[in-house]
Amino acid sequence: MHKVMIVDDNMTNLIMAKKALEDLYEIIPVSSGNIALEFLQEMPEPPDVVLLDIDMPDVNGFFVISQMKNVEKLARIPVVFLTAQEDITTEIEGYSLGAVDYIRKPFTATLLRKRVDIHIKFVEAQKHNERVNEQLQKVLSEKIHNIVELEYAIVEMFTSLMSNRSYIISEHSRRVQTYMSVFLDALIETKQFKIEEKDAEILKFASKMHDVGKICLSDRCLADMGDLSIQEKEFNHAHTVLGAEAVKKVMDVISDNRFLRYAYNMCRFHHERWDGKGYPDRLMTDNIPLEARILAIVNSYDIFRTTNDGADPLTHNEAINRIRLWSGTHFDPELVEVFLSIQRQIADIRFEYT
Repeated sequence: MHKVMIVDDNMTNLIMAKKALEDLYEIIPVSSGNIALEFLQEMPEPPDVVLLDIDMPDVNGFFVISQMKNVEKLARIPVVFLTAQEDITTEIEGYSLGAVDYIRKPFTATLLRKRVDIHIKFVEAQKHNERVNEQLQKVLSEKIHNIVELEYAIVEMFTSLMSNRSYIISEHSRRVQTYMSVFLDALIETKQFKIEEKDAEILKFASKMHDVGKICLSDRCLADMGDLSIQEKEFNHAHTVLGAEAVKKVMDVISDNRFLRYAYNMCRFHHERWDGKGYPDRLMTDNIPLEARILAIVNSYDIFRTTNDGADPLTHNEAINRIRLWSGTHFDPELVEVFLSIQRQIADIRFEYT
């Protein structure tokens, strides 16, 4: 049963209101504003509606409602003023303080019941909407959880395939993901780039898939990157397209997914160059997706420090100097500036380079 609190210092009015409503609602009669505030604070379940007299000797109704609005559990309770006053100023003040209705004294039992019924039904509708929203939120959370699980499964499937195909590729992907994590944190901190933390988490995870297309390379391409024929080098370059197309097949089934979009862009465009001389599409400057521009730097750093395209691996300082040298040609200069600012953090990351 819905609860209605009636606050009025006039006992006749209090009894009349109680008699008019007690067959329909649980009534809480209160004879002063101070007692009403005490009751409201102590009640485990506050009333659904408060009928509040304005003119009372201790504290008036305006004070009571203003105090209620300052307490979270009381702020949403509909307050209906009971008053014998008819001036418009009083009514405006009441509404400005948050009252939902005015009932003039003297009132009839029928009118009081009808007006209270209206507000109780409104309260019921609000509670129903809240329950529906909670259920929808629960369903949405479950769907998001399932999507995230699917994303992890996709990455683990591809990385498992890469690991079985080439230990070098899988370890490179693992290191790149670690560098991406540090780099993205720094980029977020600068607030210079439109990267939110929730996007960064997806980007870090998706970066692990950037070389998935290399599963399709020949053993010779995987084993010896420094002594390849022109045809073999061209096929090696095709790993960007092959990887992106593999991701796209999943995108065709699961549309409008940020994780897959980021994974696609990083697979296809991480060898594009700022000056437009990269591959496969010869994109240049900010036509290259931001996530691919970010990945290009950490991907190159790890290559410099390990396989180095068949040459001797570079030291950390040598790799940093090369990235600095290639700023504005291979890499986005603004991103390079941020990467150089965290070079000590990058140097502190320890892997077993093989």
